[in-house]
Amino acid sequence: MCGNGYLCRMDKRMRGETLLMVKYGLVGVVNTAVTAGAYFVLRWLGVQIDIANFLSYVAGILNSFVLNKLWVFRQREGRWLRQGSVFFFGALLCWALQWAAFRGLLLVMPERWAYLVAMCVYPGLNYLFNRLVTFRRGGGGY
Repeated sequence: MCGNGYLCRMDKRMRGETLLMVKYGLVGVVNTAVTAGAYFVLRWLGVQIDIANFLSYVAGILNSFVLNKLWVFRQREGRWLRQGSVFFFGALLCWALQWAAFRGLLLVMPERWAYLVAMCVYPGLNYLFNRLVTFRRGGGGY
């Protein structure tokens, strides 16, 4: 029991932030499966490499927006279009950085490994963008 002191409030904020990051991580696992699954299916169907990369991220982004809005950041109010637009902009920005890493990694490793390694660029940047911009607390997000 820590009372109402500064350390107690910090501890409560840290637990809250940790819970957000864990939930975001779980959504990320689902998104990774959706994104990678879509990519490998599209490539198996013969879709060009960059188009498959882009379309697979669009599938993951749509899934991510719904799960993050409703479950992780618990913002159920009716700002779907505005938040969705900001979310999609942030996702495209993070995707572009992932894509640049992917194309660079293709120079030194096979496609499958380059894709999986480049996927690691996206989550941390996307969490920060959504936590600080799309679904920010206090300001209510966009």
